Amino acid sequence: MASLRSRLTAAVMVPLLALAVTFGGITCWMIQRSGAMTSDRILVGSVRVLSQATDADDTLRDRLLPLAVHLLQRRSAPVTHYSIWDGDRLLAGERDLAPPPQYDTRTGSTTRRLPAASFPRTYRNTPLTGGYVDPRDAGGVIQPAYLRDGRLRDKPVRIATEIRRLHRNGRAVVVQVADFVDDRWAYQQTYFLRVLGAGVLIAMTAVLLFYWAITWGLRPFASLAGQIETARREPPPQFRLRLEENAPREARLLANSFNALLARTERAVDSLRQFTANASHQMRTPLAVVRIHLDVLERYGPGSPRGATALQDIGNAVLSLERLLMQLIALARTEEQGIAEDASFDLAAVAADLARPGAQPGAASLDIGFEGADDGPLRAAGHPVLAAEMIGNLLDNAVRYNRPDGTVTVRVLRRAGRARVEVEDDGPGIARQDRERVFERFYRAPTENGATGSGLGLSIVRALAERMGAHVQLEPGAGGRGVLASIDFARAPASAATEIEQEAQHFALATAC
Repeated sequence: MASLRSRLTAAVMVPLLALAVTFGGITCWMIQRSGAMTSDRILVGSVRVLSQATDADDTLRDRLLPLAVHLLQRRSAPVTHYSIWDGDRLLAGERDLAPPPQYDTRTGSTTRRLPAASFPRTYRNTPLTGGYVDPRDAGGVIQPAYLRDGRLRDKPVRIATEIRRLHRNGRAVVVQVADFVDDRWAYQQTYFLRVLGAGVLIAMTAVLLFYWAITWGLRPFASLAGQIETARREPPPQFRLRLEENAPREARLLANSFNALLARTERAVDSLRQFTANASHQMRTPLAVVRIHLDVLERYGPGSPRGATALQDIGNAVLSLERLLMQLIALARTEEQGIAEDASFDLAAVAADLARPGAQPGAASLDIGFEGADDGPLRAAGHPVLAAEMIGNLLDNAVRYNRPDGTVTVRVLRRAGRARVEVEDDGPGIARQDRERVFERFYRAPTENGATGSGLGLSIVRALAERMGAHVQLEPGAGGRGVLASIDFARAPASAATEIEQEAQHFALATAC
């Protein structure tokens, strides 16, 4: 498996090498173009020098021509290949370098005039006449110097040709200078190899520098990886990542996020461990009651007074165990129940259904009332089933911990544009110091009437409220008696606005009728 250092080095070097290859190719192309153009310029200049030396007087020609040929010799072309033809007669040079096709060797005249060799303008851009700076040197030039490809000794050559009419006898002579193409290529290849060597050296240096730089930059992350590997082999009791003070911001963010995740995981594990212990403890009590009273039934029989009492106690224990299981299932469902973003429901209808007579067991001696909103349906954001679970738990607590012949009021109202439900009782209430603790799992505040519960109801209410963006709180009831439990739901989504208006119109029509 490749390391991050290798991957980053490859990610940096691949485009860098691609750029280096592209730059090297462009450099070689420029060298080839520049070398070819330089050689062509030398050829054209050489043929013009020989042409002027050929047109010199007889006394000077024999001395100037060898001197001109000697001056044309250079390192890349130590031998100058040239020829001077007067008709079909070779005046000087190599016989294999024949005149061009447009030169008639019988009459010594040219059949057509070709364009002169031209090159990119130089910085000074000196004007030329027939390729010469001095117009007098161009006198007698019939065909200005031009370039063509040919063969000499069965090898490709580049030939510069100029045709001039001599002043001394008026005859047209052909002056040619040739350069072997493979000599040019060998000369250019030397520079190609230099460019390649420089590119390889730069690439190797860049790989080393980038590898070192990436290693230095990834040092904090390597430290984090080492700490994690050490902790994996020998897990400490409470592991946290540590970094130097000058660590980069990205590494510090990663370490902080990892440490926060570990802290949440530890809290979740502790919570799960405590939840499991409390759940097993809560379930152990009704199971022990059932087991003991089953022994009583086996010993005394169901028809005896003790057996009848045992059956009654077994029923109560089963109901307690059933409610505990239902609460555990509801608590687990709060963590997996999905809620659509645009979900909404009628809070008044849900609360009214839960407050109807006979809906709450054990409430026969209590007076349960419902107060609805005056302006029709009351829409709230969330899931109606989960909202019913929340309101049902609050109503169950109001009934379970109330005084005999007490009252419970369920009301829905609109406050600051948000839907609100209140469950108020006139029982003994909850002490101030316990109003937050009762939301903890399995915590049960002391009661005056001796009623018992699972300690999960309010935990479920708060968990569901957080999932639906609602807010739940406990306050003293009217006159400081009992408990006023309220849930403020989030606003209904905009997509439900039309539905709300339609329901309000239907409600207004129904009231008018």
